[in-house]
Amino acid sequence: MITIGEYTNLLKSLNKTSLELITIALALYYLSTIIYALRWKIILDSMGKNVPLIDLLKAILSSIFVNNVTPMSRGGGEILRVTWISKKYKIPLSLSTVSILYERIMEAFPVTILLFLGLTYFARHIIYFVSLAIFVVVLIWLNWEEFIKLSVKIIKVELTTEELMNIISLKRKFSLNILVVGLSSVVWFLDMLRLKLIALAFGWNPSIGFLAIVSLANLIFGLMAFTPGGIGIVEGGLIGTLTYFGIPSTLAVSITLIERFISYVLSSIVGFITLIVLGGTEIWRVLKSH
Repeated sequence: MITIGEYTNLLKSLNKTSLELITIALALYYLSTIIYALRWKIILDSMGKNVPLIDLLKAILSSIFVNNVTPMSRGGGEILRVTWISKKYKIPLSLSTVSILYERIMEAFPVTILLFLGLTYFARHIIYFVSLAIFVVVLIWLNWEEFIKLSVKIIKVELTTEELMNIISLKRKFSLNILVVGLSSVVWFLDMLRLKLIALAFGWNPSIGFLAIVSLANLIFGLMAFTPGGIGIVEGGLIGTLTYFGIPSTLAVSITLIERFISYVLSSIVGFITLIVLGGTEIWRVLKSH
């Protein structure tokens, strides 16, 4: 468990340029949440449901807090998003659930690209991995229905036949798919850029391929974590990944401290305030009942 004292000592050791880079990294994190909200709005709009972007952003910020204080990755936060939007805008729960599930499924495309980008760190001939990534993405697209059904089984979500067909039918909305995949890709790029800025704050300039590996490791440890917000597991996994590739332990710990301060500590504070200000007590009771 990372203590407040460790954060305080670390921040005191940074110079002005380092603090500026970390501030930009923090701004990129919240830019990512805005893009998440925009992506969700585009999906809901395509389903004929017009929800203000600011309300979707508030729901996402609050869901981050819930994810950080409940076991298992994204479990409670996704329930909050579905409950909040359905309750406030009279959107059927099934439709809200489909919108969020569609988000998760479409993230498979940029994650696949990220995977092969990470593999280029070990390769001399990058073009082979880029070509393979394109092939896998096209393969998924051509087998969309089977891919959706497999994703639903992996995520372990129970859907009605109508809900399943709603997701499958979204393949026909080509512009929607391009927008969602594009925005998801931008978020992953911002995640890598945030890590790069944090590393630069400590005088280290990692390659894009290495950043892709670290981002994938963060994703995997986050999904595997059974503790609230992945406490202990994500930190240990990130430090372990960095040191495994030869990064000095002091540097690995410093990068992890700042990254988790942004993505866990500060995001939890902002999310909690958002939830309380928006009258989230009632929704919190609903979540606890689930």
